[in-house]
Amino acid sequence: MQDFHLINNSINTFIKKNVQIGNFNGVILGLSGGIDSSVVAYCATQALGNKKILGLLLPDKENTPQKDLDDALKICAILNLNYKIIYVNDIKDKFLEIVESTDNKLVKGNLISRIRMCILYYYANSLNRLVLGTSNKTEITIGYFTKFGDGGNDLLPIGDLYKTQVKEFAKFLKIPDIIINKKSSARLWENQQTEDELGLTFEDLDSILMFINKSDTKESINLAYKYFPLISKEKISYVLSLKKNNAHKIKFSSICSLN
Repeated sequence: MQDFHLINNSINTFIKKNVQIGNFNGVILGLSGGIDSSVVAYCATQALGNKKILGLLLPDKENTPQKDLDDALKICAILNLNYKIIYVNDIKDKFLEIVESTDNKLVKGNLISRIRMCILYYYANSLNRLVLGTSNKTEITIGYFTKFGDGGNDLLPIGDLYKTQVKEFAKFLKIPDIIINKKSSARLWENQQTEDELGLTFEDLDSILMFINKSDTKESINLAYKYFPLISKEKISYVLSLKKNNAHKIKFSSICSLN
């Protein structure tokens, strides 16, 4: 059983302390209308008060459903947050006009994510604020984020909570059920759904990750096949490959050491 009072206090202290240490004026965060950014917004409001938070809603006309925008606006209304809505399409279209265009949805999706990061940091630099990341431990562990896109941030308030824990924490914070129960999606292309893309529910994925992360050894990996008989070896192996192949995303760039 998670002690969400303790978790809440720890996250709020973490945000407040880092803002104070750096003598920043507040924080910036992207609000998608999803559970992760909503949880971070609630925590930041508790930590700093709503006047020190700017929510940026950065929809893509081609891929962002109106419902997501409405849900993000609902969070802003509940928390009385200052916010701006900036559509990313003009920037995206101009970029693709200048460079060689592509039909690769992953390349275009990563571009959208990096455009959003640039906008977040433009306002953060202008207003002397920190950028709050909204990635959770599940996404970070398997590298389910865009490097220098939504992976670009100053603080990760929920970075030590698995997705299933974030959902329970959201209930504790009394975030609207319509947001808690929404299917997860990065909305980087049409009809993108995280669980469909991964081929696993978050419940199964988190169970595997929690087990493996306790002892990341060959023995624990072999035991995983025995402890999760209802999950195919192929899917467990896939999770392990994601964790291994995307490890570079959470490390600084390799430096050539000159001896």
